[in-house]
Amino acid sequence: MRPVRLLVVLMAGVIVICLAPGNPRAAHPKKISQKEVRHRVALLSPSLAHEVGAMQYLLRPAELADLLTPPDDAHCRAWIDAYWSTRDPVYTTPVNEARAEHERRVTVAETYFARGAWPGWDDRGQVFIRYGAPGGHSRVAAEVADPGMYIPAQEYWYYPLFDMYVRFADPTGSGRFFLYLEGVQLPVGDRSRNDRRTMASKWNPDRPMDYMRLDADALDFEGLVPPFPEKGYDDFMKRVYRYYDVVEATPVVYPFDFAATRVPMSFAVNSFRGGDQVDRVDVSTEFEGSVVPDPGNPGARNFITTTVFWDLHNNELARYARADSLRMDSTAPSPVATVINQTSLTLPPGAYWMAVTVEETGSGRFTSLRRAVVCHEMDDGLALSDLALARRIGPAREDSPFNRGPLEVVPRPSRHYALGAPVPVYFEIYHLGRGLDGSYGYTVEYTITPRSARPRSLWKRLVSRADEPLQVRSSFQSGAAGPDDVVHVAAETSNLWPGEFTLLVTVTDRATFRSASRETTFTLRDKH
Repeated sequence: MRPVRLLVVLMAGVIVICLAPGNPRAAHPKKISQKEVRHRVALLSPSLAHEVGAMQYLLRPAELADLLTPPDDAHCRAWIDAYWSTRDPVYTTPVNEARAEHERRVTVAETYFARGAWPGWDDRGQVFIRYGAPGGHSRVAAEVADPGMYIPAQEYWYYPLFDMYVRFADPTGSGRFFLYLEGVQLPVGDRSRNDRRTMASKWNPDRPMDYMRLDADALDFEGLVPPFPEKGYDDFMKRVYRYYDVVEATPVVYPFDFAATRVPMSFAVNSFRGGDQVDRVDVSTEFEGSVVPDPGNPGARNFITTTVFWDLHNNELARYARADSLRMDSTAPSPVATVINQTSLTLPPGAYWMAVTVEETGSGRFTSLRRAVVCHEMDDGLALSDLALARRIGPAREDSPFNRGPLEVVPRPSRHYALGAPVPVYFEIYHLGRGLDGSYGYTVEYTITPRSARPRSLWKRLVSRADEPLQVRSSFQSGAAGPDDVVHVAAETSNLWPGEFTLLVTVTDRATFRSASRETTFTLRDKH
């Protein structure tokens, strides 16, 4: 078969496959038209159709298509619940704050900006659902100007976060406001009717809105932060048009979506053998707080750390909360201080969901993180605990929540270390076998493997072959007083580079020749 004919046959086959009824691409289009959205929504129950009407502003086109494919209540309900489950900003509370805020905004939209047709509100409701209440607003009443020209009522909402105005107009005098569009470049006769906003009134039944002009002197901008009249009409319109760029980049915003509301935080979960078929689970949390005095809050900065565990059916199993404080110190070498705390509990071996939330009381700043964890079975033969990365490991000289028998093991939940610095690691060994001489002994080997290649200069990349895969290896032998032992090592990183690495520890029982392994990851950062 000739190449051209073969190519045609292959392309025809691809087209047939893509259009086949069972093909996912045909069943889940990347985007569906508004007409098709309305058609599919009409197949849903009234309550779910109302919910989808509000959800549409939060979703990308492909997500909206997936939500409505197929258009039945069971699928849409499951899809919406899954959507919100991944967007809960505070995992340790029973309320999904993002969903609650969304539903509050929907209630405001249907109460104050209601209209009869789906989705139940005018364009003001849409903007309110997306971005909440504006930082300021103003309204201009409708009027009839000479010679009989109708100027509709208008509203101006200002959002300081985006330095953005949203401009609305009521072209019919019915109380239903539309987003006000103007500045369309094509002449009126060259535009289709659905590409422009029009006024429908007894004075001007089809006058294009972009012919209207704003009388800046007549506006009451009380509550709007930027002074519009001084900067002029063109600058004002740039801020009006900014709305469409913001919608494209950020379809929805909630108060807790901003970096300023976050407490820099990380946590680590390590399980150790607890005996009687349970594991001792240590949850270590590390976060930063400012120690610079605040005139509005002269006292100490107080934090609440909440840790919650659930089973895989989302049944809550354990909840712990603890308080920490940072004293203000204007002479501190750094404006921030690090807080490290640890919570311990016992759980049977198995898989769990868990979350940690750190909140700064009085400021609204918080961070909440969630992950799945596994408590290992450590009662059946040679076993290792998790590898606990530490800030430092040394003799326990005083009472400390980080004491492990004769050692103080201060955790490093962030897993970040300075380039070239040793990485302290603590772990425990269980169920060593007794040798023929009655002693217990084992061999420890650790391996560090980079998760990304060593950075190379452009010249080396051009003239040399790829570097051989690098591994850092070290091993030693030790004895134990009994079948269990504690081990701490300082993994060397002097020959490594900035990046993420995997640490693998293997212990071999010299009596039984059995081996057990655990691994973790850490990151090296340049000192500068």
